[in-house]
Amino acid sequence: MNHKERVLKALNKDVPDRVPFFYWDTPEFGEKMMSYLGFTNRDQLLEHLDVDFRWVEPEYIGPQLVDDAMKKKKDIWGVGYSRIQTGDYEYWQADHFPLQGLTDPAALDDFAWPTNDLFDFTTLEDQLTRYKDYAIMTAPGYSSPGLFRIVQRLIGRDTFMDVMMSHPKFFAALCSKVTEFYKSFIDEFFDVANGRIDFIRVADDFGSQTGLTIGHDHWENYIRPSIDAFVKKPKEMGAHFYMHSCGGVRKLLPNFISAGAEVLDPIQTRATGMSPEGLKKDFGQLITFCGAMDEELLLRQGTPKQVKDGVNELLDVMAPGGRFILGPSHKIKVETPVENVLAMYEAARQWQPVSV
Repeated sequence: MNHKERVLKALNKDVPDRVPFFYWDTPEFGEKMMSYLGFTNRDQLLEHLDVDFRWVEPEYIGPQLVDDAMKKKKDIWGVGYSRIQTGDYEYWQADHFPLQGLTDPAALDDFAWPTNDLFDFTTLEDQLTRYKDYAIMTAPGYSSPGLFRIVQRLIGRDTFMDVMMSHPKFFAALCSKVTEFYKSFIDEFFDVANGRIDFIRVADDFGSQTGLTIGHDHWENYIRPSIDAFVKKPKEMGAHFYMHSCGGVRKLLPNFISAGAEVLDPIQTRATGMSPEGLKKDFGQLITFCGAMDEELLLRQGTPKQVKDGVNELLDVMAPGGRFILGPSHKIKVETPVENVLAMYEAARQWQPVSV
């Protein structure tokens, strides 16, 4: 059984030869782990961990986004970031929100929206050939469409709710612009891939540690129409819909499922309503769960033995009957001990279901 077959078997309510593995980290942790293991590229790292997924994306060929000093950068939306150092660790922090303070829909016509011309879609061919035996997914970042997470970056997280409530015409026009770009981007992406991508990853965050951060009206008016636009072409090309949302999103599970989501990640088990037992019992036959290995306390602060025990406890609950993919409950942060991540995948490879 190859990696692709393993993932698709779990997705289809069957039990594969082992639980499929997903991996998600910050760039800083990835560099730290590759250095620890003596690897020079990410494929070596993923192969070492026996990860079943691979990400693909067209090469960015637009203007330079990172300055020569590696201290400032922009993303494709014009959002600015600065390199921040805290103790021994560095990371990028957003500090320039190009549409902050605007409320007139007409102002959006003059903004430099990203276009497909920023990308070389022909570069997908080599990736799709190289990863043909893996479960292939649109890469996190610019290749995974989202709506509210992009709007928050454009206008600033602190003013997001105020703009949405006080300036609905501007907010609706902004959402339309973001959706328009991503529909065009994803349509060309999947036309070029021609049926060789297994998962379209849609990424937004609708929850906090204590519950939902959006209401029913937000879902119906903004989120559901954007999701329908994003996944229409991928579904026509045979891809599965993989939904990413952090936080306590249990109450949105019926909405995700009705929109056609077949996988939900990353399952932050410490958030309200996200206990593995409850999710498996109530939704385990309706959607595949991916992630759920506590990144905040167990991976970051536990010992390798505690991590292994946690893996066994998690798999005892989530793995029976398929429809589960093991991975971290959030991006693995740079301060996480490498030994703990290695222990997670080692324990998962060794796990065996309890005999009845």
